[in-house]
Amino acid sequence: MYRRCAESVPRRTVPKDAYASRPLGDYRMKPYYEQSGVTIYHGETLDVLRRLPTSCADAMVTDPPYSSGGMFRADRVKAPDEKYRGWSHAPDETRKPSAQYGSFGGDNKDQRSFLMWSSLWTSESLRVCRTGAQAFCFTDWRQFPAMSDALQFGGWTWRGALVWDKGVGRPNRGQFRNHMEYILWASHGAIEKVDGYPNALINVPTVSHTQREHVTQKPTELLRRIFSLYLSDGVMLDPFMGSGSTVVASAQIGWKAIGIEIEERYCEVAAKRLSQEVLPLELPA
Repeated sequence: MYRRCAESVPRRTVPKDAYASRPLGDYRMKPYYEQSGVTIYHGETLDVLRRLPTSCADAMVTDPPYSSGGMFRADRVKAPDEKYRGWSHAPDETRKPSAQYGSFGGDNKDQRSFLMWSSLWTSESLRVCRTGAQAFCFTDWRQFPAMSDALQFGGWTWRGALVWDKGVGRPNRGQFRNHMEYILWASHGAIEKVDGYPNALINVPTVSHTQREHVTQKPTELLRRIFSLYLSDGVMLDPFMGSGSTVVASAQIGWKAIGIEIEERYCEVAAKRLSQEVLPLELPA
């Protein structure tokens, strides 16, 4: 077992240059895991973000709780493992995965509460990220408008969206198949232009039920493709780390990472994945 996060310590004023030798976190917090440039904090994201130093991250990539999953309030308040369990890669797309995953909290807010809460953590994330940093935030079609507003309320410059084609989705007879998720793209002010014309449609299969550790787990290949848009290496921030796909993908390409997760069991899953899945990889040209 990895050690628990330390008890909260009262805040006090610290000179800005006191963080110079500690780029990955506030020295008052004890990480749950810290190795090879990857730091994991077990705690509530706003509490942890507020104690991270200013401009210590070069990018934010995150998959926050959507508070989605249905057209009505009764649908939204269901447990996430019931709302999002998804479908397997069976050819007829009718077989639910046999694996059962743990649930997670914070996914039952109504639209107004979701917008207000998201505005808080996007604002604090902006402070933690340096000027010029880019943000990639996952969402679904229901929360696309609210999440794009929250990023802008938080001070980010909204620049567009990427589309993730998962290949499979819940079938809806007589309706369009729901096999897409969206990744909102934003920046902390101006960004440096890159050569080429990256495709905004990314086709990567969803994580197989035989390898899945989290009900909404994202493929590391998808995340590495997103990282390939950056100019150089740096520190990736994920305020909602889950089972650790973002920190694993970061480590695979040589980035440092800060992951924050409120559920301890997922902190442990992420730490185990880092010890098992991190191999040197090259990004696509």
